[in-house]
Amino acid sequence: MDVLWPAEAIYEGTWSSGPPPEELEDFELMKEMGWTWDELQATPAYVRKFSWDFINARASAQETAAKRQEGKSRG
Repeated sequence: MDVLWPAEAIYEGTWSSGPPPEELEDFELMKEMGWTWDELQATPAYVRKFSWDFINARASAQETAAKRQEGKSRG
């Protein structure tokens, strides 16, 4: 499966085709958590899931805060 175009669409904010490919989730988890491939594979699925959920929740909160701050700056 080609994962480059979904990754580009996700990073550009134009993705609307459901959850991201597992390969992208794996990449982002390894990058964010500092895990090697072997460490990722040794991590229980539920830990990978809640780690992914926390990473996304934090990113969403940071985006909301940035937009709020931008609104205050204009205000």
